[in-house]
Amino acid sequence: FFSHNLDCWILGTISLKESKPVYISVSCNLSAITHPNHSFGLEAAVEAAAEFLNKAVKPVMVAGPKLRVIKGCDAFLELADACGYPVAVMPSAKGLMKETHLHFIGTYWGAINTSFCAEIVESADAYIFAGPIFNDYSSVGYSLLLKKKAIIVQPDRVVIANGPAFGCALMKEFLPASAKKLKRNTTAYENYHRIYIHLRVNILFKHVQKMLSGDSAMIAETEITRRVRVRNLHKRHIRICSCFLMYVSKWVLSLQYRSIGWSVGATLGYAQAAKDKRVIACIGDGSFQVTAQDISTMLRCEQNTIIFLINNGGYTIEDQVDNFAEKAMHEMKKQYVVFDAKVLKQDPLEKQDE
Repeated sequence: FFSHNLDCWILGTISLKESKPVYISVSCNLSAITHPNHSFGLEAAVEAAAEFLNKAVKPVMVAGPKLRVIKGCDAFLELADACGYPVAVMPSAKGLMKETHLHFIGTYWGAINTSFCAEIVESADAYIFAGPIFNDYSSVGYSLLLKKKAIIVQPDRVVIANGPAFGCALMKEFLPASAKKLKRNTTAYENYHRIYIHLRVNILFKHVQKMLSGDSAMIAETEITRRVRVRNLHKRHIRICSCFLMYVSKWVLSLQYRSIGWSVGATLGYAQAAKDKRVIACIGDGSFQVTAQDISTMLRCEQNTIIFLINNGGYTIEDQVDNFAEKAMHEMKKQYVVFDAKVLKQDPLEKQDE
């Protein structure tokens, strides 16, 4: 009987680890047998998790909605306090975690995360997902290859990094037991604390201003030049651009074509031609990704260009072009409506005379 159970256990473990099908026959009289003590499985799961997480450099914890089902929020918080990992929540678990917690970093939700939350979660080298549900709603159609570096803790099962699965480890027991085994590691949270700065563009330009000298050359992104051209412009932006002109000997911009991706190639070409200048460029992230391959040429040519990559919330030049076209069409429609109204109001006899 013991050897038969051992064979079944080995087959089951191999099938789970290798993701292969297996047929196991279970006798009907086993239902009357008292359930054995599962402490061995719990201890093995905790040891495996501790060994995996203590080797990680930037581990992160993510809370899932199944914490609500088993009332495991307190156990999750106990683990968070003990290990010092940054803590995020899945959208369906929002409200289960105290957002005033010292290491809370926001909601992890695919492409629409809380600011800087995705950067920390996706750059981690190990995860603890407690009670997660992975589907299109919770990830907004976006998924990561997490299995190789994630510990998935379900209410009655723990899977270690796409490896061994421990079916006798309950979440409410696993989380507090792990809190006693894990080494404190605040590296990922320190990274989050460094990047979580609401840096406005005018503040950025003040810092850039201090870098400029007579040997500098400034490459202006199309969006910056657009701000110079708009008549109803806030004086602050005009003052920023005029300050740049006071301190740099060269100012290069695309005032007419407004072509997305222009700035990266322009930076490459200018830096190669004017090797006596220190080129500084402010480029939007949308424009940058169109011609980002030019960076490899900059490195190969050993250029010392400084690029400030700015997340300005969208493809701003495309937005401006679309808005202009939309306004033009709106004006044309108004003209046509007025013309049609005049025709309709015209007297039929006058129309015949014409």
